[in-house]
Amino acid sequence: MTENREARVHCTFSDDVCELVLDSPGRRNALSFALLADLDEQLAIARKKNARVVIITGANDTFSAGADLNDLTGTIDDLALDDAIEKVVDAMLALPAPVIGAIEGPCMGGAVDIALACDLLVASEDAFFQVPATRMGLLYNPRAIVRWRKRLSGLTLRSMLLAGERLTADAAFQTGIVSHVAPTGSALEKSHELASRILQGSPEDVAATKGLLVALESGDTKLRRWEKLRRQILASSEREESVKRAKKSTLT
Repeated sequence: MTENREARVHCTFSDDVCELVLDSPGRRNALSFALLADLDEQLAIARKKNARVVIITGANDTFSAGADLNDLTGTIDDLALDDAIEKVVDAMLALPAPVIGAIEGPCMGGAVDIALACDLLVASEDAFFQVPATRMGLLYNPRAIVRWRKRLSGLTLRSMLLAGERLTADAAFQTGIVSHVAPTGSALEKSHELASRILQGSPEDVAATKGLLVALESGDTKLRRWEKLRRQILASSEREESVKRAKKSTLT
C-alpha cells in the first residue's frame, strides 16, 4: 500500500457551515486511506464544533475519481478500503447536521457511496456518476448497494453496476438522486444557498427531521421515539417563540 501523504481534506467554518474539500493533487481527489481518514476526522470535528450544515465538495472541478489505485492490491486486503469508506458514510449519516454534496465533474466508485450518503446533492451540468466495479473485477460492497437500492430504481442501478454506465446530472435529477442541477462551476455556490435556507430552521428541529429521514431509509419504521421527540419540540419555548415570530411577520 502506497500512502498518499499529500491527500487531505481542507476544512473551513463560516456562519455555522462547515465546508470540506477533498484534495488529492494529481489524483483527481481519489479516495486513498489517507484522504478517507482525514475526511472521517474532519466530520468528527464538525460534529464536535456543532456545525449546523456540512458541505462536501472536491478541488479542481472534480468530486472524486473513486478509489486510489495506489492503495489497491488486487487481493482480499482491498476490503479495508471498503471499510474505510463505510466508516465515513456511517459518520455522515450519524451527523445531526444535514450534509450537502456539491458535485463537479466525475463522481466515481466509492465516491458515489459518499455522495449518496449526503442529505442533499447539487450536481453541476457536467457532473456524472459512474461505478465501473465489474471492470475492476469485483462485486461492489453489498452494504453500499443495499443503501443505493433505496435511492435508485432497479433499472438505473443495474445500468450503473452491470454495464458501468454514466449517470449524467440531468438523469440523476430525473431519478431523484440529485436535488438540484447547477451551471458548471456553481455547484458549491448553490450548496451554500441551500445551507442558508437550512440555517433558518432551529438546530433541534433540523436534526430531528434528518434523524427521522435517515431512520426511515434504514428501514426503521418504529415511530414511538419520534412521536415523543415531536411532542417535546411542540412543547418547547423555541417552538412558542417561532409561532409568535410567524404571527408578527404576517401582521407587518
